[in-house]
Amino acid sequence: MNKILVLSLVALGLSVSVSAQKTQEQMNKEYAEQYKQIGKDRTLSGEEKGRKKRELSAKQREDNRKYDEAYREKYGSTKDERKKKVENRIDDLENKYENDKRQIENNRNLSDSQRKTQKEALKKNYKSQKESLKREKDRY
Repeated sequence: MNKILVLSLVALGLSVSVSAQKTQEQMNKEYAEQYKQIGKDRTLSGEEKGRKKRELSAKQREDNRKYDEAYREKYGSTKDERKKKVENRIDDLENKYENDKRQIENNRNLSDSQRKTQKEALKKNYKSQKESLKREKDRY
């Protein structure tokens, strides 16, 4: 069992160079499996398990930091920053929708049926754009 732990810790050293090819989620799943292996190891005392998990945690934080830096170099921002930008675009879209809706309601040159038709078209367009932005946000 100790050989497995040693091999897994050696594999961690190799994971940094490979991490650029993996997604951050895949990398963290591998770490989760390693945490489970440490927890299941009956040859280790509680203190040893805690120490090994803390070491693994430090290594995981370092790999995640390196991944974020590589991501920033490649795409110009981190995933969190890109999500925040999409959230801001969603907020802007909502504000634009409310303003356009008010303009339609306040336009007295239109009949009630024309207002209703324009508002429905506006709402349909708004929903499709918002759904598209939500899908974009979920990709990050």
